[in-house]
Amino acid sequence: MKIKFSNYRLYINLGLGITWIIMGTYSLNESDSSIWKGIVYMILAVLYLGHYLYDLKHGYLEIENGIITKNILYGFKNKMELDDIQQIEKVKGNYILKSASKTMKIKIDLIDHSSLNKLLELLKGLDLPSEKSFLASWK
Repeated sequence: MKIKFSNYRLYINLGLGITWIIMGTYSLNESDSSIWKGIVYMILAVLYLGHYLYDLKHGYLEIENGIITKNILYGFKNKMELDDIQQIEKVKGNYILKSASKTMKIKIDLIDHSSLNKLLELLKGLDLPSEKSFLASWK
């Protein structure tokens, strides 16, 4: 199961990428501007558009074979087995999953609303004691 990024997050990266393309094109076409300025703008455009495409394809979280994986651009991935989760906290709009050796912070404002409901259903089904999960009273 994939937990998608919110459309707002995706469109921000897309918009910034397009903005950098426009600024780079304008800068490269100006006669009094340095060519390096335009090249830097184009590099920024490629980075933001790449970030958009990566987030669109991979999503924020993947849950497969009992493992929850937080996808982060540039190859860093945070993984945790669902069976190892001992506590779920909600702190300042974030969910914090804790196991004996790891902690995973999930920023809920980055998650699409329909995907957030799927995530909450999955976390609620972990069968944690009510004092270890704020989701015990969630309906």
